[in-house]
This record gives sequence, C-alpha cells and structure tokens, in this order.
Amino acid sequence: MDIETAMKNPGSVFGTPEALSESSELTSEQKRAVLLQWKDQLQQLQAADDEGMRQNAAAASTTDDLLTRVTSILSRIDADLKQASKVQTARGAP
Repeated sequence: MDIETAMKNPGSVFGTPEALSESSELTSEQKRAVLLQWKDQLQQLQAADDEGMRQNAAAASTTDDLLTRVTSILSRIDADLKQASKVQTARGAP
C-alpha cells in the first residue's frame, strides 16, 4: 500500500475509517497520521457546507457522520498509543 496515496485520499484507499483502523498494513502511528489528514479534509468539507458552498444535505450528513467516526477512531488510537508509551516507560524503555 502506498502511504502517500492514503494520505491524499484516505476514503478512496480504505473506504471507511473502520477499514483503516483494522488495516494490518499500517502502524498505529501511520493510522493516526492518515486519520488526522482525513479529519482535516472532512472539516474542510464541513466548513464549505456551513458556508453554503455545497447545497446537498445528504452529502453534509455523510460528512458529519464520517467526521464523527474518524474522530472516534482517532481518539481510540491516541489512547492506545498513550497506553503503549506508559508501558514502555514502566519497563525502562526510552
């Protein structure tokens, strides 16, 4: 898998945030980076919706739903990474 393509258009590579989360091809750090990019793209679409640049209510609803799902998975990955960091520190790893 090409991480650069995933960063540019996560939705086309993974289809859903859940598929990205379950991917065995990426590290947790890579998943986090792609999810942050996806979140940024969705927030930009949401801002365009709010400014009336897009008129399709269904598309706005889909954007809101995806943003909620991306944010939820990102929070879970952040918590997992924080926990892993604590475990490494407790074991004396740098």
